[in-house]
Amino acid sequence: MKSIFNIKKIIVPTDLSALSLTAFNYAKDIAERWESEIHLVYVLEKSPPFLAMRSLDVDEKEVMTSMEKKAKEQLENEVESYSKETDVKIQPVLLKGVDYEEVVKYSKDIKADLIVLATHGRTGILHTLLGSVAEKVIRYAKCPVLVTTPTENDV
Repeated sequence: MKSIFNIKKIIVPTDLSALSLTAFNYAKDIAERWESEIHLVYVLEKSPPFLAMRSLDVDEKEVMTSMEKKAKEQLENEVESYSKETDVKIQPVLLKGVDYEEVVKYSKDIKADLIVLATHGRTGILHTLLGSVAEKVIRYAKCPVLVTTPTENDV
């Protein structure tokens, strides 16, 4: 019987927090089994935090340049670290915009086969106020989405 799955490109969206990076282990396991590549995706907001600009007395371009440089370094450090654990090809990807929109757009652009992401698992008022990136990715993505909920041991 022919398999309906052909997982070759996996996206792991991250905000570079320990919690969001817990999804990587799931993606790595799948990638090793399917000989896939992983795209570790970080989305940088288009506009810098207003408080950072006011407190540091710098212009928007300086803040964005600094944030982009730091994000690239962190992303590359994560890829370097994970590359020591596996032979899976890991692609660092830095995007700018609204997190879930950019992840969904990128998944379409590269014809991703799977998105693996971790969720905070918030409910109630926190969920209502903050929304859920995972929920929006699930709603708009055109490929399967695996959502993981980290345990205390994962973080």
